[in-house]
Amino acid sequence: MSRQSELAQIHIAKKDLGMEDDAYRALLQAVAGVESSSDLDFHGRHAVIHRMKELGWKPKRRKVGPATRAKTRARPKAAMGDKIRALWLELHELGIVRDKSEAALMAYVKRMTGGKFEAPQFCDTPEAIMIIESLKKWKQRAQ
Repeated sequence: MSRQSELAQIHIAKKDLGMEDDAYRALLQAVAGVESSSDLDFHGRHAVIHRMKELGWKPKRRKVGPATRAKTRARPKAAMGDKIRALWLELHELGIVRDKSEAALMAYVKRMTGGKFEAPQFCDTPEAIMIIESLKKWKQRAQ
C-alpha cells in the first residue's frame, strides 16, 4: 500500500471513529511519537492503523457490483475491436485490402466468425484473437 493511501486510511479511520483533533494528536504522539500524520514513517503509519483497528475501526471493503464487472468485461472487447479495425486500415494502406470501408470490415468479421458476430467491437475474446491473428498472417504473407 502506498504512503498516500495509508495516510488516507488513517484520516478515514479518524473520521469513522469520530475522534476529535486533540484525541487524534494524542494517539499519534502515544503510538508513534509524532504530532502530525505527515511525519509518520512506514512503521508509524502501520502502528497507527493497527491501533485504530484496536479501537474498533473496521476498514470498508470496496464493493464491486455487477455494473462495475460488466464495464471491465466490455473494455477488452472494444480494445480488441479497435485493434482489428487498425489492422484492417493498415492492410488497406499497404494495398492488401482494396475496400477499407466499415461495411467491408463487417463482412470480413461476419465471414470469419461464421455469422456469429457482425462487427469487430462485438466479438468475444477468442473470436477477436482469431481475427487479429488472421489479419497479422495476411499481412506477413503479402510482404
